[in-house]
Amino acid sequence: MSTLTTRNQLDGKVTSVIKGNVMAEVKVDVHGEEFVAAVTRHSVERLGLSEGDAVTVLVKATEVMLAKSSSPLEELSTRNQIKGKVTTIAPGSVMAEVTISAAGGDELVAAITRNSIERLGLAEGDDVVVLIKATEVMLAK
Repeated sequence: MSTLTTRNQLDGKVTSVIKGNVMAEVKVDVHGEEFVAAVTRHSVERLGLSEGDAVTVLVKATEVMLAKSSSPLEELSTRNQIKGKVTTIAPGSVMAEVTISAAGGDELVAAITRNSIERLGLAEGDDVVVLIKATEVMLAK
């Protein structure tokens, strides 16, 4: 795979592929955490994705949301909810970069506003749930 600017690049294995007329749902196991990607059926066919395939889950840091919580949020439509712990916060004047150690041992990065850091009272060591819409998850093979 080429070098990409996408910060979040996680190796995983496809556990299921459900094809619809236009879109497909692909579930990927990443060290015990399930990621769901909603991608076009064309992309699934072009990549030849099937159960058992090794893939890389790609998510831009700007598409990662955080909830200050130690457990998934039940009344939220976001499919990808990964538990983790804040390891570092690099604040900027407007945006901040938050690094999270996920339960499966992977590292995820979120680029969120400095205002959100302050509003949540987010600090290193806090438990968080990483939230990523399935439509924002890309896959590479």
